[in-house]
Amino acid sequence: MQLTVDCRAGVHNENTEVANAGVDAVLSWLKKLDGKRHTLINLERSDGSRLMIGGGPSWYVVVFDDDKKNLTLQNSVGLETEMIELCAGGQYGEYPKAFCVDQKQAAQAVTLFFEGNESYATWA
Repeated sequence: MQLTVDCRAGVHNENTEVANAGVDAVLSWLKKLDGKRHTLINLERSDGSRLMIGGGPSWYVVVFDDDKKNLTLQNSVGLETEMIELCAGGQYGEYPKAFCVDQKQAAQAVTLFFEGNESYATWA
């Protein structure tokens, strides 16, 4: 799995790329997302499907894309009317809590993506 993680210093960014990253390496990087220095993980599978995780350290937005559909992981207990500010890819934005997940939910999405079972997650 191709892994790309941003590394920001002010307005400057230098991506870290890891070819053939395993699930444990990705989960370790997930814990490093802090919404400041590291704000985005991009995973690309050999079939071209991508999983992007932005934010941290408390809330994350997880997006799946396979060139046919672009889906966002849902937080079943979050409200669309409650907004959370996140920095993803170095850009701040407000996201409905219904689309912001905690680290455990983001980690589960990573595991399912590695298994090719992302359809078992709840996407919108």
